[in-house]
Amino acid sequence: MPAFDYTAYNRSGKQVSGVISADSERQARRLIKDKNLLPSTLEQLSEQNGSGTKRFGIQGSVDNLDLSLLLQQQAILIQSGLPLEESLRMTIEQAETAKQRRLVESWRSEIVEGRSFSEALRRSPYKIPESIVAGVGVGEETGHLHNILLRLSAELETSAENRKTITRAMIYPLTLIGFSIIVVSMMMVWVVPKLTAVFASRNRDLPWITEVVVSISNFAQSYGIYVVAIVLLTVVLFYQAMKSQQTKLRWHQLVLNFPGVGRWIRMADISDWSRNLGVLLNSGVPALAALNISAAVVSNLALRRKFDDVTEAMRQGSSLHKALQDNLEGSGFLVHMVGSGEASSELDKMLIRVAEYYSARLSNAVEVFLKLLTPILIIIMGGMVLAIMAAVMLPIMEMGNTI
Repeated sequence: MPAFDYTAYNRSGKQVSGVISADSERQARRLIKDKNLLPSTLEQLSEQNGSGTKRFGIQGSVDNLDLSLLLQQQAILIQSGLPLEESLRMTIEQAETAKQRRLVESWRSEIVEGRSFSEALRRSPYKIPESIVAGVGVGEETGHLHNILLRLSAELETSAENRKTITRAMIYPLTLIGFSIIVVSMMMVWVVPKLTAVFASRNRDLPWITEVVVSISNFAQSYGIYVVAIVLLTVVLFYQAMKSQQTKLRWHQLVLNFPGVGRWIRMADISDWSRNLGVLLNSGVPALAALNISAAVVSNLALRRKFDDVTEAMRQGSSLHKALQDNLEGSGFLVHMVGSGEASSELDKMLIRVAEYYSARLSNAVEVFLKLLTPILIIIMGGMVLAIMAAVMLPIMEMGNTI
């Protein structure tokens, strides 16, 4: 009889592992569930050496919007009465990119071999979030797969929109600043030196603003290459440092304290955690397992640690309301809504409302930021250009007056 290596979540939310004998993967999953465990991974062991059967290698992560679209397509096709294998075949034919096609082909090949959809997602060549795999597994058990797929699709889409909102807020000012630096640097290195030679031949005192610009130009010519090298070296060293979990954790903690950006990241992560937990609880995933899975979707490591502390407090017998109150400072709305949800036995719905609230706040905060920043950057850029023009034109006008 084949043997399967598995990991699963027990009632206390802890991950356990072991080996179980069964005739098929479906039977193995059923036997694991009979032990009151929520299966996480399942892999058949070979008879020769006990090692796992060959799986698709993880090559990277899939874009949340792509995954959302694919899950939504499956939900619609399944709801229309098509078998899962047939709906996947149709999705492959309609795939917009090679990556989407490869992803769905891997799912279909696993289904053809007799595996469940959740196991197919887990074994795909691109890493699928554990929350999606767990939700799909519950959907298969309850017979409401299409409904859960639609919820998971909406969750992924909203999460992607939150990240896109933050990215847009960062890219716009950085692009303007970068363009300004390039233009000013070109003027300092190539334009100003030529005019400086003309001014120097006149042996006249230059206006103070011209002297400042000339000094900056001389510095750029003499040390500009070193400045660029230091910047590039700093970027490389930062990238290497981020490979250390402790360094990354300290950086993420620092980022949370940044004005504006830290607040946006906090709102986006709380929104993702709340929505993820709400969907999983609504799907029937045990509370502690759902908390463990939801903490993993939090992108900021420092904030993830706090949610891990919340899970541990729940494991010790605390209510979610109390655990959040003790471990997540500055989240009064979340704490209040969770308390109301627990009191009314509608925690999953309250968590979804919390997610919508923080998503709306994030969108509004970024919109206000961009509206305020745009004129400020235009004024700064205009001031820099005017200063350089004044530094160039004032000596020229003085020379014209002396002729």
